[in-house]
Amino acid sequence: MARLPTALPWRLAGYIGRESAVERQPVLRWLEALFARAFPGRSADQYAQWARAHLAMLAQEMVDAMAFDRLGRFGGPRVELRGGDLGQKLIGSGQGFILVLNHYDRLLTAPVALARAGVATNVLTMPVLDNPELSAPQRDFLLRKIHGYTRATGGKWHTTADGLRAVHESLKAGQGWVILADAWRPEFGRLRAHPFLGGYLHLPTGIERLAQSTGVPMLQAVTYSRNPGHLEVVVEPLPQNPRDAIDMVVQTLERDVVQRPWAWWQWGLWDQMWTREEKPEGNP
Repeated sequence: MARLPTALPWRLAGYIGRESAVERQPVLRWLEALFARAFPGRSADQYAQWARAHLAMLAQEMVDAMAFDRLGRFGGPRVELRGGDLGQKLIGSGQGFILVLNHYDRLLTAPVALARAGVATNVLTMPVLDNPELSAPQRDFLLRKIHGYTRATGGKWHTTADGLRAVHESLKAGQGWVILADAWRPEFGRLRAHPFLGGYLHLPTGIERLAQSTGVPMLQAVTYSRNPGHLEVVVEPLPQNPRDAIDMVVQTLERDVVQRPWAWWQWGLWDQMWTREEKPEGNP
């Protein structure tokens, strides 16, 4: 479907969805119940609307993954970039940096938009080839997605399984790296609690430790889909202190999730990442 001309594939994706008709209804009901727990007091119609929007957004992101080269170009969704000069100045001065994203909305639009503005970035992800939880079709899809993404951003792909020495050296050499703050796995051991939606979100501390050891600045980027064919990317500076920087990233995420709950990807991990009471650092 991503081969169809204009922004039509992104509009169709929301109607077609990722799930079969049999799978879709149970997923919608599950999402509605989860939204009701996280945001009590809203109407059943509101929860249902958020659930449908969530599945539509994930389907549209799958089209992104097959057509990164069309984002912000003729024949694809329109992309407005605000704050791109922040990355340009860092690259121009030979300063490496970490671009912090969250699993929010059409998240990979931001690095692609920056690449269009002359700011190439590399990306650090979880393992794909050695991830036993992925089926063969899922693995093939992700590898194709990563290939298209790195071609569009002009950078390279590195996984946590490969170690961080190359990332550390690259940052010090003046390159930019994209890392997700709200990535979560059950085996993560070094977590920190952040106030979030009346409880605490437990996130890994890897980004702040990497920034501390390399001394590089951090930026954050958020994508807001105004409609399937119109995306806005906002890039902002973060505090120099890495811990304060990640605190600000999570505060931005909380603000955005309150305004647009459907746009956060991580609801499926809610019961693992979020607790009502604060847990000691390092223990989710």
